[in-house]
Amino acid sequence: MIKKVVSLYGFVFVLLILLNFFLPRLMPGGPIEYLEGLDSGPVLTEEQKQMMKEYYQLDDSLGEQFLNYIQGMLTFDFGNSFIHKQPVTELVFDHLPYTLWIVGISTVFSLALGILLGLWSGWFHHKHGDRRLMLTMMALGALPEFLVGMILLLIFSVYLGYFPMSGASTPFLNTDSWWGVMVDSIHHATLPIISLTIISVSSTYLLVRNETIQVIASPFIEFARMKGIKHNRLLYRHIFKNALLPIFTLMMIRIGALFTGAIFIEALFSYPGIGKLLKEAVLSRDYPLMHGLFFVFSALILFFNALADYLYPKLDPRVKGGTKVAKDL
Repeated sequence: MIKKVVSLYGFVFVLLILLNFFLPRLMPGGPIEYLEGLDSGPVLTEEQKQMMKEYYQLDDSLGEQFLNYIQGMLTFDFGNSFIHKQPVTELVFDHLPYTLWIVGISTVFSLALGILLGLWSGWFHHKHGDRRLMLTMMALGALPEFLVGMILLLIFSVYLGYFPMSGASTPFLNTDSWWGVMVDSIHHATLPIISLTIISVSSTYLLVRNETIQVIASPFIEFARMKGIKHNRLLYRHIFKNALLPIFTLMMIRIGALFTGAIFIEALFSYPGIGKLLKEAVLSRDYPLMHGLFFVFSALILFFNALADYLYPKLDPRVKGGTKVAKDL
């Protein structure tokens, strides 16, 4: 079963590598058209276009470009970005900490809030408070990322002016203390973090609520009640522990999914993470930068899913002979 799962992830990874190379080249237009300025910029002669293609190695055959792409992926050297004129690896490592910062904090907040609300809602299920909360969470889960971010941006940045509208730091910040820099960074990251938290909290809440209701209906919970165990101990030491395994699986999946949600949020708030960098790369048809960023996104998502499949049978002794994915297959 483990070999089957490894083969499955290997097949998916190879498929992602192929898509990573061919999809950018199937998009209309190309980097030369963008660098030329399309219809609004200066017009290049055919000789100048050919010189640019030779400079960026776009005149090579598709096979040669693919071999260079594979070699770059193996050495984690995707070349230089067409628009930033910097090595792609350097750009990725410069922007990745910003994305890890907002994704990591929002993951902690969404899990904590979703677990607490899910436990409370499952404990008091079929009551009016539970129904209103569930409808609210379902409505939040249906909202797209950019809409949530836009609402927060309009309310707290445009109308109230509590938070900055864009960026990750104040230009020419007049402070020498690390604490002042940290406060400024948190101030700029607050709305992106809240947006990502709102986006992902509903899925955690619904799963925890469902698992809590199922565990409450179990015979051992009824027996614990008959023994006179207090409600708080029953809820957190018995119900929560038995509902923890599905929460762990969801946590691993949600971490990977939040990286894709960060693309829209970072573009909306002009936050300098790899999501905003990916938007710039797609619009400019920057093939090397797209290759590097798509590879990072794919590797992160596959890593967290594989980690969940590896750790799940260790956390749950009932799952034997392979991982949860292998069992489902």
